Amino acid sequence: MEKTILNNLPIGYLSRIAEKESWRKEVYRPVYYIHKWWAKRLGSAFRGILLSCCLPDTADLSQEYYNFHNFSDTTIFDPFMGSGVTVGEAAKLGCKVIGRDINPVAVSLVETFLTKYDIREILTAYNQIREKLEKKILSLYKTRICNQEAMALYYYWVKYLDCPECGEQIDLFNKFIFAAHVAPKRKPTSRAICPKCKNINVVEYEDTECCCDSCSNVYNPQAGNIKGAYVSCPHCDYYFKLVEQMKKLELPLSHRMYAKIILRNNQKAYFPTDDFDREVYEQIKWEYESIKDNLPDHQIMPGYNTNQAINHNYRYWRQMFNERQLLGIYYLAKEIKNIANQEIKRLFACLLSGVLEFNNMFCSFKGEGSGAVRHMFSHHILKPEMTPFEANIWGTQKSSGSFSTLFKSRILRSLEYKEFPFEIDPNNRTNPKVYGINNTIACEIAKDFTDFQKHQKTAYISCGDSGCTDIADKSVNAVVTDPPFFDNVHYSELADFFHVWMNYILENSTQASTRRKEEVQDTDPQLFAQKLTSVFKECHRVLKDEGLLVFTYHHSRPEGWTTVYEAIRKSGFIVTQTYPIKAEMSVSVPVQQAKVPIHLDLIIVCQKSEVYCSTFEVTTIDHEKIFAFSQKQANKLIDANINLSIGDIKVIYLGKAMTELSKFNNIGEELSQFELIIDASDNILCDLLQNVKEYYQSIEKQKHEKGQLILFEM
Repeated sequence: MEKTILNNLPIGYLSRIAEKESWRKEVYRPVYYIHKWWAKRLGSAFRGILLSCCLPDTADLSQEYYNFHNFSDTTIFDPFMGSGVTVGEAAKLGCKVIGRDINPVAVSLVETFLTKYDIREILTAYNQIREKLEKKILSLYKTRICNQEAMALYYYWVKYLDCPECGEQIDLFNKFIFAAHVAPKRKPTSRAICPKCKNINVVEYEDTECCCDSCSNVYNPQAGNIKGAYVSCPHCDYYFKLVEQMKKLELPLSHRMYAKIILRNNQKAYFPTDDFDREVYEQIKWEYESIKDNLPDHQIMPGYNTNQAINHNYRYWRQMFNERQLLGIYYLAKEIKNIANQEIKRLFACLLSGVLEFNNMFCSFKGEGSGAVRHMFSHHILKPEMTPFEANIWGTQKSSGSFSTLFKSRILRSLEYKEFPFEIDPNNRTNPKVYGINNTIACEIAKDFTDFQKHQKTAYISCGDSGCTDIADKSVNAVVTDPPFFDNVHYSELADFFHVWMNYILENSTQASTRRKEEVQDTDPQLFAQKLTSVFKECHRVLKDEGLLVFTYHHSRPEGWTTVYEAIRKSGFIVTQTYPIKAEMSVSVPVQQAKVPIHLDLIIVCQKSEVYCSTFEVTTIDHEKIFAFSQKQANKLIDANINLSIGDIKVIYLGKAMTELSKFNNIGEELSQFELIIDASDNILCDLLQNVKEYYQSIEKQKHEKGQLILFEM
């Protein structure tokens, strides 16, 4: 008899909850935000997937979602653990969890949030660090205004180089307005630096002319010395390509401070930097020279996500920081290394590692009216910043991205969530948090599978190739995961930024890099398919015969679909069902930057092909069935007020195509047919898009009358 995840997974119901979470993920699922990881999936969606795996097929998920469950006899395995969403949500449902990832940064993150802590010990450790270091680190940010001491919250820097024609110094501003509100049309007051005397002038965001208050120089605040890849010398008008000049240099470009934000009467105020600031910094550089040999100095390896930094002459991870930042990191790392309790040490190592994301010279100013620091991973490449923004690494009450503020917003919030985990009710606007329906997140972590099984531990987390594990045959009830994209972010290339410092504190690896040849991440579709097949074969081995392999996926490229389908079939599985579900916040940076934005993930449900009962007599694809099913699923999401794009509709359509192809029982023929379906999908999707638009228009008036607006992206 066919085993399903649920006969009618309520995709609209789950997507509405996921949509609510997507707008404040770090608040509604704080345990997954103790530390940076990429492509985090929505916990509310995975709760629905896991419940569907654990409940009987006859259960109504919409009735069970907000009930308490304790599936202590169920073991869930995630071979691509990443940020740990699967194991975290499974632990809340009382499942036993097995997580594995090839990257040690991800493993440290998950072990950290699964571990049971005594919050009093955490607070004691933090207070000891604060007593020793708060004043010391804050002294690095001392400044003076009108001969009175003040505290700098942030410093503005600009890169510069000498003109290859006239030899004069060029500040690499793309425009002289350097500080504005995040909503400049609503609050247009901004700050601009005078290119002549370096004074700060108050301007309107769209002003094209400014007369400097200090030197009366008239300039265009919208102008700058760098535009795109080219630099224009303001002294001799020489025009050259920056990257070509970088090839002639050995080191990254130098920076200079030009402005600061200080706290004055508990209000933020802008001032230019002065001789006092430069003298303080010279003292910092002198002290840094005395400790720099104690810091790690690992090279940046070439790669898709690191090459842009290397092209700007960044050769070592240390070069991404200035001397003040490195000195602060050294002080904090030294104290954390002295913590005797290894689990608490790991927690604070994760905290400091996360702080680095906001305290380096690849950060920029986000704008007034928000957290001021735009962290370095707002792009999926290591993009050098021409005008870096330096935060106060210890922080004040007005700071963002600092050690003290992230301790409160990440660590304390996560510890509270671990003790009192909640779910989100999108129908309750005033109090959307639903408590009392989850187990606490406090696992006893096994050192290996034998320990996990023999001593009835609740979690087993390991680091290594998921194509080869020590998990026993047919011991897992369900595999639930989210595999990497074959051509997108190479996690290990970016995670090395954190690994250098985490390993410096924890000393748990002899490797300078997290990159591994077995990592399921490759721009070559064939190699990616081979690696993914290896992991799925291991999942087939450890999975019980009646168990399910369930994973979420979407992709915009044809190879992204064919490689995944090939891995499913060659590893001994077939696709039995697919469900689209909300995956990304509509305004997230990756979605906004995509040519064809995709907001949905496809839940792909697989079963062992030798267990699935079917005559496999299908010889042709029923295109009308695929079309009608896709229309029906799209309508359910529209009914739930979920935005849809043409990319989302394609995800739905190709998902259903995979379930129909699996009935062939001929892998070669299936892959050929799938390629044809993908090639022809654009024409078919035009008709499907029109039908979806007509359905949308037919209910738009009703929704509008009820005050429920739907957005549809063309």
